[in-house]
Amino acid sequence: MTTLIEKRHRALVAAIAEITWTTAPDGRVEDLPEWRAYTGQSAAEVEGWGWLDAIHPEDRASTVGAWNAAVAGHGRYAVEYRVRMRDGTYRWFNARAAPILDEAGGIVEWAGVCIDIEGRKRAEAGLSARDSDFRVMADSIPQLAWMADATGALYWYNRRWFTYTGTDLDAMRGWGWQAVHHPDHVEAVTEKFTRAVARGEPWEDTFPLRGADGQYRWFLSRAAPIRDAAGAVLRWFGTNTDITAEREAVLALKEANEEVQRYAYIVSHDLRAPLVNIMGFSSELELLRVAVAEALRQHPQGESLDGDFAESLGFIKAAVSKMDGLITAILRLSREGKRQFHPEHLDMGALLRGLADTQRHQAERAGASVEIGLLPDISADRLAVEQIFGNLLDNAIKYLDPGRPGRIAVAGSVAGAFAVYTVSDNGRGIAEADHGRVFELFRRSGRQDQPGEGIGLAHVRALVRALEGHIALRSTLGQGTRFEVRLPLRQEGDAA
Repeated sequence: MTTLIEKRHRALVAAIAEITWTTAPDGRVEDLPEWRAYTGQSAAEVEGWGWLDAIHPEDRASTVGAWNAAVAGHGRYAVEYRVRMRDGTYRWFNARAAPILDEAGGIVEWAGVCIDIEGRKRAEAGLSARDSDFRVMADSIPQLAWMADATGALYWYNRRWFTYTGTDLDAMRGWGWQAVHHPDHVEAVTEKFTRAVARGEPWEDTFPLRGADGQYRWFLSRAAPIRDAAGAVLRWFGTNTDITAEREAVLALKEANEEVQRYAYIVSHDLRAPLVNIMGFSSELELLRVAVAEALRQHPQGESLDGDFAESLGFIKAAVSKMDGLITAILRLSREGKRQFHPEHLDMGALLRGLADTQRHQAERAGASVEIGLLPDISADRLAVEQIFGNLLDNAIKYLDPGRPGRIAVAGSVAGAFAVYTVSDNGRGIAEADHGRVFELFRRSGRQDQPGEGIGLAHVRALVRALEGHIALRSTLGQGTRFEVRLPLRQEGDAA
């Protein structure tokens, strides 16, 4: 009679197992009813080793070896294999068995279960495939890549890291990466990274790393935390991007700019010295003209000679004045290149309306209207931005077409990390051949009926570049011009 305990045991087995089975003490199979229900084999087909026909051919050898070892050693049996179902498809099972012993220690029978693990195997295969895809991707990117645990200890690097540093995982595991950092920087880098990990905040830094050849190269490094559904940090993923070439180019450009500024300053001063002499002699000539005119008062050509004298002197003064203006402009441009910018939050709509108001009378005299649209705010140096757009508005008003009412419009939008502003007009336009040249120093386009030294747009471009932006123009002669200025939404050093 079946006891309650036995019934409970069988119910528990039925609840947790896909297939249950028993065999004779020597491991020989007589019948496997539940196995047959899954595989479609008959009782005769499963007898002895017949049940093995339902095991995937690639898994049979390991299955036989595990079963024979268990029977011979009277030990536990555990193996994973694929079983052919009634419809011909295979599913993964985890097979386990243990001997049931009598009081003397002899085997009475074997009892086993086969649990369906197809879902787990597929999940593992999916994870393996994703892991393989990730590693292929991580080894393909041009950056050095790595992962750290929640505490910041690194446990994985991509192949490029090891190729560049000439190290291996054992040497780099944990905090071993400090060994390839420059001794002058490693302490500050470690402190900053540790602080980011403690706060769970993204990390960014630049520093030199030693390569396998012993030489150091500069890298821009970033890392971001990967969190679980509850927001807890699981791990960190980071990259190191080689910026040596860019850094050297920036330094070279900075040195070149400084050299140009020094040259412009020296030349301007050297030019001003003889100019002062010319201005002084011009004053002397003014006095001489008075004396000469008095001496020639009775001369029949005295009045004519005085007129020629005055005209020549006027040409000299005009040239001196123009030269003085150019030198002043060069000096101003030179000083701008050395000026320190102070970023602050700028309400660009208010700033442009203010600039338009200061030029309202000039616009009204030209019969022009200025429209300021919705503009994104930015963080930048106020004076530099005012000079950029003040120049563009001034040019738009100066070079309107007198044959039609002038329309000037300022619009704005956001593109990624940049604000994009356009200053458009329906003025004279600029010939296509001059599109690039108008940004050059002392270059002007079209008929020269307006005052200026050809420095304004060169100054604008220099300021835009100094703010890490970009300026471009589109123009059609006789139809109008459109300047596009792209400026970062935030400038480094802004305290906002």
